[in-house]
Amino acid sequence: MRSAPVPHSSYTQRAPLRRRAFAIALTVLVNGAIVVMLLRLAAFPDRKPESRTQLISIALQPEVPAPHRAPTRIRKPSGGGAPRPPVPVAQPLPPLPMIVVSREVYAASDISRFPTRQREQTADAAAPGAGSGPAAGPGDGPGGERLYDADWYRKPTHAELVTYLPPGVGTGWGMIACQTIAQYRVDNCHELADSPHGSGLARAVRQAAWQFRIRPPRIGGRVLVGAWVRIRIEVTPEGAGAPGGR
Repeated sequence: MRSAPVPHSSYTQRAPLRRRAFAIALTVLVNGAIVVMLLRLAAFPDRKPESRTQLISIALQPEVPAPHRAPTRIRKPSGGGAPRPPVPVAQPLPPLPMIVVSREVYAASDISRFPTRQREQTADAAAPGAGSGPAAGPGDGPGGERLYDADWYRKPTHAELVTYLPPGVGTGWGMIACQTIAQYRVDNCHELADSPHGSGLARAVRQAAWQFRIRPPRIGGRVLVGAWVRIRIEVTPEGAGAPGGR
């Protein structure tokens, strides 16, 4: 028995040689193009777009105060506006008052040359009788100061004393202690005693002491400005006077 004949189909027939060569060439071209693209991608990686953002760094520093400047004068505008008060200008100070003294007074007022109480006692012991007179001894003056007998540079007159004498006192005396200062004057006087007691003669002598002129005591040839002296004024029926050395 014969088999039935197979119908003719294009799938069962081989393609012509020309068509097959074209397909092979096309395949090779496509594959080559793919390989070239892969190589280019590998050689030139993707570049990220450049960022245009810029960072700004700001350093904060503490504010430094501006140096002090002298105020400047502002000129008045040419037209309108109230006048400005003038800027005050510092005036020079007036010269200090000066007192002209002699060399002797200036040397006598040098406090660095004042001897201490112990040095005075040593000088008295080394040169007996070389002072301005016997002293009353340490501790008899105000505050325990040593007193020397007054050595008058100029004795006060009756007219200088009579104004301060209490009325009704015929005779008596008043005694005070004063501190010697420059120009043969005395200061810081204190009442010591008077006779008759309570007569007010010591107070009268103290009030009149601003007129007295007394030499400062001398020890070993040194002038002791600032030392204390004892001053006694006697009142007699003939008038008030200052006995020598008292």
